[in-house]
Amino acid sequence: MQARPSICTKILVILAATTAVTPSQAQTPAGPALNAKVQETLMGPSLTGSAPSQIVMSEDGEHLAIVTAKGSRQVVLLDGVEGPVFDEIPDIVLRPVAIAVQFSPTGGRSAYLGRRGGDLIAVVDGKEAVTVASSQSGMTVSGAFGWTFWFNRDGSRVAYAGISAPQSYTMVADGVKSPPYRAITQTLLNGKRLVYVAQTADQQWHVVVDGKPGPGYASITSLKLTPDGAHYAYLANRTGGGGPGLPMLAVAVVDGVESKAYHRIDGGLEQAADGRVAYVAATKPGEGHLIVGGQELPGSCGPAPLVTCVPFGTRPPGSGAGPSPQAFVAFSPDGKGFAYVQTNRPNPGVTVMVNGKSMGPTYTQAHQLSFSPDGSRFAYVGTSPSGTFPVVDGEELSGYSSIPDFQFSPDGKRYAFVGYSSTKGWSVVVDGKEQPNPTGREVASLRFSPDGKHVVFAAQVNVRAHQPIVDGVALPHNLGNFVPIPRINTMFPQFYYSQDGTHLAYVANNMDGTNKGAVYVDGARYEAPIANFTFPSFSPDGKHFATVITTGAGWTVMVDGKLGPLYQDMLRTSIASCRFVNDRTFRFYGIKAGQIYRVTLDIS
Repeated sequence: MQARPSICTKILVILAATTAVTPSQAQTPAGPALNAKVQETLMGPSLTGSAPSQIVMSEDGEHLAIVTAKGSRQVVLLDGVEGPVFDEIPDIVLRPVAIAVQFSPTGGRSAYLGRRGGDLIAVVDGKEAVTVASSQSGMTVSGAFGWTFWFNRDGSRVAYAGISAPQSYTMVADGVKSPPYRAITQTLLNGKRLVYVAQTADQQWHVVVDGKPGPGYASITSLKLTPDGAHYAYLANRTGGGGPGLPMLAVAVVDGVESKAYHRIDGGLEQAADGRVAYVAATKPGEGHLIVGGQELPGSCGPAPLVTCVPFGTRPPGSGAGPSPQAFVAFSPDGKGFAYVQTNRPNPGVTVMVNGKSMGPTYTQAHQLSFSPDGSRFAYVGTSPSGTFPVVDGEELSGYSSIPDFQFSPDGKRYAFVGYSSTKGWSVVVDGKEQPNPTGREVASLRFSPDGKHVVFAAQVNVRAHQPIVDGVALPHNLGNFVPIPRINTMFPQFYYSQDGTHLAYVANNMDGTNKGAVYVDGARYEAPIANFTFPSFSPDGKHFATVITTGAGWTVMVDGKLGPLYQDMLRTSIASCRFVNDRTFRFYGIKAGQIYRVTLDIS
C-alpha cells in the first residue's frame, strides 16, 4: 500500500465575518458570513456520473471510501490513501443500493473485495487478507455480488466467508479460517460473539458459536442473537419434520439448551433483550400454546386444525402507514416484562395479558402493545363495537373512532396520542388532557422532546397550511419540512430538538405566505438565499444550530443564521455526513473542481 501525499494535503482557510470570497467559493451567497476556521482534507475524485456504489461513507460519517481508476485498473482510496491495485473492485453487498466497500459502524474498520485475474481477494483495513474465491473454486466474478462482510458494532471483530471448491465454504473470523462446510447461512456478529448456521457433509445443519458447532438438525431457522451478543437462540427440526400425528421433532434452542420437543413451532422466534424467547408451539395435534421464557401459557391459543394464537399489530389498521408488522409477544426493554393478547374462547373477544395477568377490559381486538422505554408503564389500544380506546397502566381512557399514534415520552413518565372522532375531529391528548387544535383537522408529527418535558405537533389549518403547536401554544407559522435525502431514504423530523430537549428548530413561513421559508430556532428566524434546508444539526451543548442549504449556485452550511463557504455540491450519502462532531466543530464533505474534501468548520 502506498500513500499519495497529494491526497492527504490539508488546506486551512480563515473566514472573517467580513470575508466575501474564500478559495472554496465560486461566488458568495448574500447574507452574513460565518466566522470560522475552515480545514479541508482532500479525499479523492468526485467521480461525476459514476455508480453510487463507488463512493461509500461509514455510518458515523468519520470515514470515506472512493473506488477510482488507476490506469486501466482500480484502487480504493480510504480517507484519501490508496489501497492495493486490482483489475476490478466489484460491488459486494446486495441491499437497496449496492456498495463496493463496507465499514464497521464505529471504529473505522473497512473491508472490500478486489479481483485480480480469476481470484477474489478480501482486503481488510486496506491490506490484502485472504483469497476468498478463485476460478478453480467455481466462483465467478459476478458471484461477488451478494457477498458480505460482518462487523460488530465497535469494529473489534470482522468475519466473512470463503470458497475453496464447489460446496466447500469456510468462515474467516478475525483472520482464522473455520473447517470447510457444504453451506453457510444466517450469520450474526454482535458484541464479541459470532454465530452462524453451517451444513456438514452428512447434510445436517449446525449452529456454530464462536467456532464450535452445535448438534445437527434437519433444518434450522430464526437464528437470533441479542445486541450485546450474550444470548443466542434458534428453532430446529429433526429429520422427518413434525406435525399432527407425527413424532414431536421441533425444538427451540436457547444458549445451547433445547426446549421440550413439539409437533411443530409456528410463526418464528421472538427474542427479548435479556435473551428470553417467545414462540407458538403445537403441544399436541390441533392444540398449542404461546411459550415465553420456557413457560407454556395455557389458554393463550385456541384449538383449530392448526394452532391459532392472536397476533397483534404494532400499529392499528387504518393508520396510513402500510401493513402492520405482526408479533405475538411485546417484551419490555429489559426483557423482564412481557405482554400478549389472549383469546377469550369460548366467549367472544380478547384480553391483554401482562406478565400472566389480565390488564384492562375485554375488547374485540387489541393493538400497539407497548412498554414505556424504562419498562415501568404499559399501554395498548383496544377496539370494541363502541369505539377505540387507549388503555394506560390498565386504565381505559375516553374512546375515539381511531387512534393512529400512541407514544410514551423517552423517559417513560408521560404519554401522548392522536385520536379522531366524528364529533370533535382530530385531537391530541397529552397525559390525559386534550390539547388545543385550532380547526380540529388532521394532525401530524406528534413528538416528545428527548428529555420528555416538551411535546409538539402540527395542526392542519387549511388545505396547504399546518401550524406548530408547542407545549399547547399555537404559533403563527406555516410549517415546512427539512428536505429529505432520497438516496439513503431519510426523512428528517418536522420538529428537530437538541439532544437535551431545551432547543427546538423547524422550517416555516408566515401563515399568510407573505415571506419566504426560514428556519426558526427557539423563535429566532434565519433566512437563506433559497428556502431549501436539509441536514439539521444542533451542537451537543445545544448552543449552535446548523443546516445545509443550496443557493442555486452551489451548497453551503448555515450556522446560527450565518453562511459558510460555498461548494459546487456536497456528499449526501449518510445521515452523519453533515453534522456537528463536537460543541464547536461542524463537518461535511464538499465537492469542488471534481474533488471531494472533508471540511471542518471550527466556530469561533
